[in-house]
Amino acid sequence: MAGRRKIPFALARNDRASLTDQAVAGFRLAISSGYYRAGEILPPLKSIADELGVSMIVSRTAMARLAAEGLVFPHPGRGCEVVGKGTDVWRGRVLLVVPDRNDSYYVSVVGDMLRRTLLAKGYFFSQITVTRGAGGTYDLTQLKLQLKDPRLFVVQMFGVPEISREVVSAGVRTLVVARDDAAAYRGAEVVRFVSNAAVPDLVSRCVASGVRSVLQVGFEFAAADAAVALGEAGVAVETVYVAPHGVQDGLIAAVKRATISFFFKYIDRRKSLPDLIYFTDDHAAEAGLLALALRGVDVPSDVRVVSWSNKGLAPVYAKSVSRMEVDPFSHGSALAKCVLELLSKGRARMPSFRAEYIDGETFPA
Repeated sequence: MAGRRKIPFALARNDRASLTDQAVAGFRLAISSGYYRAGEILPPLKSIADELGVSMIVSRTAMARLAAEGLVFPHPGRGCEVVGKGTDVWRGRVLLVVPDRNDSYYVSVVGDMLRRTLLAKGYFFSQITVTRGAGGTYDLTQLKLQLKDPRLFVVQMFGVPEISREVVSAGVRTLVVARDDAAAYRGAEVVRFVSNAAVPDLVSRCVASGVRSVLQVGFEFAAADAAVALGEAGVAVETVYVAPHGVQDGLIAAVKRATISFFFKYIDRRKSLPDLIYFTDDHAAEAGLLALALRGVDVPSDVRVVSWSNKGLAPVYAKSVSRMEVDPFSHGSALAKCVLELLSKGRARMPSFRAEYIDGETFPA
């Protein structure tokens, strides 16, 4: 029986997606790939909770969502039956492909907007994360299995040319949200994600305000690196990437702890602060502002602050934070509209996703 088989996925507690979202995505993929077939009974809720290491609330909520999507039908006392809607009734299938290390708040919101819009229009939606193998190349095994479906349409978040070539070579229609040049994604529709679109606004404000030194702080990489543009404007820039530790408690918490630790040491050993601190990550910004306050540093009197930010996730502070902001809600809505037009008409007007500079009290205009 299907209920006695091992659940073909695991949940990650340090993932930015909730445990429920991960469980729903895992069962969706297991059903759409044929691991669980129409008519089979899924494991009991308690078995699901035990095997995935979660509470009954998570397993119960996940099954309720799958039932609302028409993928399973609950039978009291028996369990949830797979009804096979993903293969027989849906108008088509859309797969969101996310390269590993890109499972951010932005991707979560955009993915949720896609999921809700496409399901409402009768399209089956699922999501997979493509991980890097030991040699540094991406493991495309799971993706190749999905590409066998002739009705599939693939949306790639923050495209990787290696992944895009695999999708295009399989003859599957695809749309890429790309940070880099569209020429790298031949055969695909491309939506440009211009994360550094607001950098010129930051530079012009620095020049106008007499800013001569900037500390740029983030982790891993900068969504909008301003160092080169500021340097060309005659501003001295020091860039620091904090190294989060203890990620088993969650990456966000680890980033915040590492940022606070860095600023405590930075302030204690410095006789003076830069004119401006630019945070390339909103979580680091919130932690950094806390560290500054705890060390008695006043913003903006002692140092001015600007942050990279997602709408809905701006750093919480006593004063409004000046920021370069992207809006995953409007971007998700525009991307869903674009995908629906490509599915129904075969063509669409490609939007462009750009960051916007928003004035705040931490760097007064």
